[in-house]
Amino acid sequence: MYSPITQQAWNAVLNWLGLLFQTFSHIIGSFAHYPLLSFSSHSSFDSLPTLDHDSALQITSHADHRPLQKLTVVLDLDETLVCAYETPGLPETLRTQATQAGLNWFELECVCSDKLVEGKPIINYVTVFERPGLKEFLRQLSEFADLVLFTAGLEGYARPLVDRIDTENRFSLRLYRPSTVSTKHREHVKDLRCISKDLCRIVLVDNNPFSFLLQPDNGIPCTSFSAWKPHDTQLLDVILPLLKNLSDQKDVRHVLNEKYHMPEWFKQQGTPVPS
Repeated sequence: MYSPITQQAWNAVLNWLGLLFQTFSHIIGSFAHYPLLSFSSHSSFDSLPTLDHDSALQITSHADHRPLQKLTVVLDLDETLVCAYETPGLPETLRTQATQAGLNWFELECVCSDKLVEGKPIINYVTVFERPGLKEFLRQLSEFADLVLFTAGLEGYARPLVDRIDTENRFSLRLYRPSTVSTKHREHVKDLRCISKDLCRIVLVDNNPFSFLLQPDNGIPCTSFSAWKPHDTQLLDVILPLLKNLSDQKDVRHVLNEKYHMPEWFKQQGTPVPS
C-alpha cells in the first residue's frame, strides 16, 4: 500500500503526464491539413529570389515587339493561395496569433460526397487562412493575365472555398483532382496541355514542384504557406513581379529554365522528366 503522501505524488505525476500528452497531441494535430486538400510535396523547394531592377530589365528584353497573346497563369490552391485546418483540432493560439497579425480567415463547411456514412455525405468543418495580399494579388494579376485555378483537392472542398476568395470571378477556369494525371513516378500531376496546347505563354505557380513534372520549364515553385507564417510576402513581393516580367516574354520557358533549372532538379530527386 502507498502512503497518502506517496499516492498524492503519484497522482500528480500521472496528471502531469496526461496534460503533457494532450498538449503534444494538439501541437501535432495543428500541422495536419484537411485531408481533402491538394497533396503536398515531400521535397521542399528553396524560396524564390526577389527580382531586382537589373534582372527585370534582362528578362523583359526581346527583339520581337509584335503584340503578345495574354499570359495564362495557372494557380495552385492549398499552401499556395491559402492554407486550411480542421476546425475541431485548430489550436486557439494559432487562430489568435493569425488574427493579431492581420491574416484573413473564415470557416467553411465541406461536403465530401464521395464518402458516405449511412448513405449520407460526410460534412467536415475547416478553417481557411488566406495568404497575405491574396485579394490584391489576384486583382493586379487579372489586369495582364488570364487566371486558371488548378488544384489536386476535391471539388467538394475546393469549389466553395474558391467562391469565397474569388468573389469577382477572376478565374476563367477551375480544375480539380479529376483533371490531374498519374505518371510512372507521381500521382496528381497537373498537365498544362489540358488548358492550352501552346505552352509558350502559360505558367503554373505551385508549392509542390512535382505538380509540373510534365512541363518543368513552365513551373514556378513557391514556398509553402501556413498560418504559422502570418508575415509571408511571397505573392506581392516575389511572385507578382516575376509574372509581370514573364508577361512580356514571347516564350516563358527559356526564362524559367535559366532561373530554376527544374529538369535538373527533378533528376536530383531521382524523378526523370517524362519525354
